[in-house]
Amino acid sequence: MIRGLYSAASGMISLERRQEALSDNLANAQTPGYKKDDTVLRAFPNLLMQRIRDFNDNGTGQVPGAPNIPGRPVQIGELYNGVYLQERVPSFSQGTLVQSDNPLDIAIDDQGLAPQLMNGKQVKPAAFFTVQLPDGTVGYTRNGKWDVDSAGNLVTSDGYRILGANQQSIQLTGSISKSDIHISADGQLIAYPGDLARTRVAGQIGIATAENPNELRRIGGSTFQSDIPLAINNQGVTIQQGFIEQSNVDPGQTMTEMMVTVRGYEANQKVIGVYNTSLEQLYSVGKING
Repeated sequence: MIRGLYSAASGMISLERRQEALSDNLANAQTPGYKKDDTVLRAFPNLLMQRIRDFNDNGTGQVPGAPNIPGRPVQIGELYNGVYLQERVPSFSQGTLVQSDNPLDIAIDDQGLAPQLMNGKQVKPAAFFTVQLPDGTVGYTRNGKWDVDSAGNLVTSDGYRILGANQQSIQLTGSISKSDIHISADGQLIAYPGDLARTRVAGQIGIATAENPNELRRIGGSTFQSDIPLAINNQGVTIQQGFIEQSNVDPGQTMTEMMVTVRGYEANQKVIGVYNTSLEQLYSVGKING
């Protein structure tokens, strides 16, 4: 009976953590470039239950023709020990590209990257903008909602500086304004594209490609880090200026999954309530009256 309490409690804990992941997804449904977290539930290892000293006086064994030996174990069956939430795995599927016509709204289209076979599974590579984090390390994001800071550096809506192909921040010098910038499909920033006398290359966006994006770790919002620096490679990736990649969270599906999770949590609560009632009755029956 106590094992049943543990199983129901483990179910409640894992469903609570799953609800937290779904809540984070729903809260970031409007965050540009956000990648939702999928949850992985795993069962604890099952136990094989056996009964010892299973014999009777007539000598009949469990196997026809075999003697019944006192103390011989006899299999009863498997015992299930509940579940746990093993990990939250980001889904790097492409979000919907929405046209905004803002010259510093940039979206990555990496559908041209071919899946690769890794450990017997097909893994789809993912491309990211490279940014400089406040501690000086390099981060990776799909947030293409950009602006220009007071020093003329391109920054994300989180305030992270955009890094170029040379891993240096991209700075718009002189009198270059947002409307004076054209960004080509390969990530090249061209200043004054309509003025042949002043047209020049102002920078090159550095696109990092993760061959196995599942190895990245989220450090907040839509920003990730890697233990090994990702290679800068624009092959198979298209940059679209004036577009924003929306979050890949489906609000309707997420809310449905949240309701299912709540129902599962309530079911485990009822199981614990039944066990609690049974234990109370057992206590009242076995209590010694003074």
